[in-house]
Amino acid sequence: MSDARPPLVIVDHLAGSRRGQRQELSATTRARFGRHPDCEVSFDAHRDIDASSRHAELRPAERAWVLVDLGSSNGTFVDGQRVTELAVAAGVAHTIEFGPGGPRVRLFIGEPDAVATLPAPTLAEPRRRVPTWVAIAAAVALVVAVAAWLLFA
Repeated sequence: MSDARPPLVIVDHLAGSRRGQRQELSATTRARFGRHPDCEVSFDAHRDIDASSRHAELRPAERAWVLVDLGSSNGTFVDGQRVTELAVAAGVAHTIEFGPGGPRVRLFIGEPDAVATLPAPTLAEPRRRVPTWVAIAAAVALVVAVAAWLLFA
């Protein structure tokens, strides 16, 4: 009886609504990435809008895996380069971004022993969001200024 354990797909969320989370998936079945809740790696439907609902898919192939962009609106970027399809070898970490400025993950496929030696991921700084009350106040001020200009011009 063999002690060989199947490889794992490790997804470390570096940026986006799931920043700081890790997912461990089986490397023997496909893994879908997107905002749709049926995706194995699902992003927030309201906050991660740069990612498509069904953005990309990692497919097992003979002795390797293939990352395929599924015709997403904003593209899939691997280590900064836009790709439509990429062979992914075991033991190599890749940074994948789902649309420019969209959710970003570190993808690693490897044996459990190799996973255990992965260095901690470098998380992106969280996006600074303008508080809602500031956005509303700015919009109201703009409307008042335009109305005053129209009335007194």
